Amino acid sequence: MAHERGGPATRAGALVAGLLAGPLGDDLGEAQRAARAWYAANGDRERAHTTGVWLRKPPRAGADPVMVVRVDSGLLASELGTNKDLYLSRLSFHGVRVSDIRFDVGQMPAAASRPPRPRQVPEKAARPQRELSPGERERVGRACAQLPDGLRQSVSRAMCASLLKEKSHTTQED
Repeated sequence: MAHERGGPATRAGALVAGLLAGPLGDDLGEAQRAARAWYAANGDRERAHTTGVWLRKPPRAGADPVMVVRVDSGLLASELGTNKDLYLSRLSFHGVRVSDIRFDVGQMPAAASRPPRPRQVPEKAARPQRELSPGERERVGRACAQLPDGLRQSVSRAMCASLLKEKSHTTQED
């Protein structure tokens, strides 16, 4: 969504939230809705340094899931962790209930469609790697197509990471 030079400024968060609040966000799973809420609820700084968002099973039956937010620096993870209650409140305002937020440090691969590197695990414990389907990649591409160039790549990476993480959890539970 472009705006004329000199016109009113549009915050990236508003663009992302508006784009995913429409029909493109209708068929998202629980983890993708949580990621969408994270990006909509927070500022440019959080979005710029977030490389993935997913949900873990709740610590006990009947509890809300735990949100894991992957960020690109340990210092930022520590800083965001001190404001956990603020983020929980913002997420709740956006309709996402989680019991806790954990900030994980790491970076995603440069190419969002590239699957994560396989971990070194014993042969019998190895599980097949899942990749995004062409339809999932297309859905992410459509969802990010109208975003400004500086935001498109990081949002695309985050959405792909969230989808891959959800698939890996599904694989482990199968």
